[in-house]
Amino acid sequence: MRPNKMIWIVGPTYDLAEKEFRVIWNDLIVNQGLGKDKRVRRAYSKRAGDMFIQFPWGTRVECRSAEHPEYLVGEALDHVIMSEAAKHKRETWERYVRPALADRRGSADFPTTPEGFNWLHDLWQLGRQQRYLDKHIFESWKFPSWANDAVYPGGRNDEEILLLEETTEPEWFLQEIGADFASFVGKIFPEWDETRHVMTEDYKFIPAWPNYIAFDWGFTNPLAAVEFQVSPQDEIYIWRVHYKKYKTIPDHIRLMMKREHPPGYHIDLAFGDPADPEAAVQVSEEFKKHNVRVMCWAPKELKGDYTWRDGIDLMSSFMRNVKISEDKWGAPIEAPRYHVAWECKEHIKELNNYRSTEPVKGRNVPELGNRVEDHTIDAMRYALLCLFKMGARNMHLRSGMVSSAPVEITPRQKADRRALDTETSFAQILAGSNSGGIFTMGDSF
Repeated sequence: MRPNKMIWIVGPTYDLAEKEFRVIWNDLIVNQGLGKDKRVRRAYSKRAGDMFIQFPWGTRVECRSAEHPEYLVGEALDHVIMSEAAKHKRETWERYVRPALADRRGSADFPTTPEGFNWLHDLWQLGRQQRYLDKHIFESWKFPSWANDAVYPGGRNDEEILLLEETTEPEWFLQEIGADFASFVGKIFPEWDETRHVMTEDYKFIPAWPNYIAFDWGFTNPLAAVEFQVSPQDEIYIWRVHYKKYKTIPDHIRLMMKREHPPGYHIDLAFGDPADPEAAVQVSEEFKKHNVRVMCWAPKELKGDYTWRDGIDLMSSFMRNVKISEDKWGAPIEAPRYHVAWECKEHIKELNNYRSTEPVKGRNVPELGNRVEDHTIDAMRYALLCLFKMGARNMHLRSGMVSSAPVEITPRQKADRRALDTETSFAQILAGSNSGGIFTMGDSF
């Protein structure tokens, strides 16, 4: 409300924009008595779409509707309130409103109830990144309704909140009352929560920890290569994702090797879908062409001995909170063991949206996820089953590729390498051992 400012309240409709305008009107025109000042021009007609306050110091507040985008063109703005932001189209913000803020370096608020993983969710993620917080560019919050103790003095246990929870669908309650982006029917990873699992600061590669790459093959579908480290406490840190369509395996490996790598970078082991063992062999051969000796392990026992549900349950177990320490009073401090760098947007998106198939005419739902954008999830299922169920951590072959200095090969790793060269053929280990197991090309897993 400082002098000479232009402020818009933009709603999907005039009805929705009116809610914020009503607060300003009541505060200033009614309660502060500015309605008696003839120098203050004003109108409040929701039906006519004419709602504005023009102050004598040159500042104007007015409502605009996205139903009439022609009225969103041409103004230079100091501030915008995107009323019920989740109901707006991305185009309204990016094509009309955001450019109008650029000339005056204006600001914007996005009050809303979340409505799933739409364009607003993408914007909300930016406000959780330390790089933007430090520069005061974006800030994001989400508050459940019970945080308003003026309306709900009992907080989470307020009688009205408990009644709403008891008499509404859980997904509706969590979204509308709990401010949860991620609530929907059939969610396969209910433990997943961006606010706990997505790292807000840039990930720092730790050379002393093993580094793995998990592959899910694809050509018309994206090939996903998820790179992650495992801490000595068995914490998973996913820090980089390669995700591209319409390229051959040699192309993928070449692009991956051309990326900028952190100091001390190395690859210990790679994992792949056993439905295509030849792809696993080719990955290892292509790595070798780049002076990187790395196995890509795709054991056929992975599908014979373990189910899709086994992999999902294993991933979920890392997402749950576990005790990591105690505070000074002896109370447990808990945290998950599954962490994802903010830059790994494909993996975050898949985890956010991974859901079970809807039941048809009362029949049981098959124990599989919907076949939509699950490539990074499949890659991580294979890798974690190999590491934590099949003992792959005992098969490390440390790469000779680093970005700054050579990596030392331990005596244990040298012994492993000699055993690999003398006891078992390289192709046998890459494509799976000879101990049997069920393997059928094209199985759902």
